[in-house]
Order: sequence, then C-alpha cells, then structure tokens
Amino acid sequence: METPLGDVLGAEFNFHERLVRLSVEIKEEKGRMYGATVKNGAVLSEKDISAGRAYPAFRKIWPFRDYFASLPDKDLLASLGGAYEIYPPFEPESDPERRERQKTPYFGSTRYDNIFGIVRETRFQRFFRKRREAREARGPLWPRFKARVLGDLQDISLGLGFGYLVYQTYYDYVVLGLALGVLGMVLGLVDFLIRKRSVLMTKVLSFLTLGSYFFYNGYVYF
Repeated sequence: METPLGDVLGAEFNFHERLVRLSVEIKEEKGRMYGATVKNGAVLSEKDISAGRAYPAFRKIWPFRDYFASLPDKDLLASLGGAYEIYPPFEPESDPERRERQKTPYFGSTRYDNIFGIVRETRFQRFFRKRREAREARGPLWPRFKARVLGDLQDISLGLGFGYLVYQTYYDYVVLGLALGVLGMVLGLVDFLIRKRSVLMTKVLSFLTLGSYFFYNGYVYF
C-alpha cells in the first residue's frame, strides 16, 4: 500500500514457515528501502535494502505499525507477535469490561500481552538490544579494520602517485598544491557517497595540508 505521504509499504507471508517479510520505502529519504524478516514474534534479520547490507531498521518500520496492524490477515499478524509493536486489532469490549477499565488509570496496559505472547522490554534491555543490533550491523571488528586500512592505504598511494605525476608534468608547486587539495576532498566524497562509510578526516586533512604547503611555497617563492 501507499500512505498519504507517499511512503510505500509491503508485507509478504509464508504461511507454512510462519515467516513475515516487511518492507518500507520512505519518500522523505528519496525512496530508500528497509526490510525485516520476522518469525513468531522474533526478528530474524533487518536490512537496508537499498544499500544491500544489514541495518537496525526498528526506527524505520515502527512509525508504520498502525498501517501494518490494519492488514486483514490474522495469521500474518499473529506471526508478527508484537514485533515493532504491530498487534492484532482487539475485539470490541462489552460494556461491563469497558466500565471496569475506565475505573483505573491507563499506564500502558499489558492486559493482552499474555494472550499474544508479547514480552515487553525494560529500558535496560532496550538499551543493550540497540547496542547489540548496531554492533551486529557493523560486522566483526577485524574484517572492518582490515578493509578500512587497505582502502585508505590505496587512497594514499593513489594520491602520492597522482601528485608525482602532476609535478613531473607541470613542474609547478602551485598546480601540485591545487591538485592535492582537490584530491583530498574527492577522496572524502568517495568514502561518504560511494563506499558508504565515515570519512577519515586524517587522510583528507593530510592531503589538504600538503596541498596548502606546496601551493604557498609555489605562490610565494617560485
């Protein structure tokens, strides 16, 4: 379905394996898609579909919980089991039940939790779960460190080789300084936009500092 704001929601259900696959395409994020796979109330995986990598998608799916809860498939909703706070619609209460409920203040009642098998998290559990999901989304430390170091070493080698080529071509410190400065900014944009990772400011600032040094010396002394 499509929401009034233009977000596109999807839900697939494998009845025999009790698997539910949810997907959201968020218009405000230029159509970026997120998805999750749930089985009997347990979230098996969460993913940034657009980037093709694991991603803690709770905050992306949770705002649409009311739309998903309006699905007419009771088996699908039962398999979700309260994940992302998506609950089956309650049956209308009788008048005596409504009067009894109105006698007591509402503090996030959990009177139906035992029926649907919902176990609510405490604040500490939610905090540690989010930390665990973020750690799992990033992946193991050593492969990330190895990939990052190798990528940055390649960038530095490319920059030094490019600078040497520019100097051998023009023999001009001003041109060399401009080239190194531009290359530093380009490498930062490549990390952020293409490689989808944080920018190593040390690498960018090193190229900018080296470029500024050559530009200043070329402009003042040569």
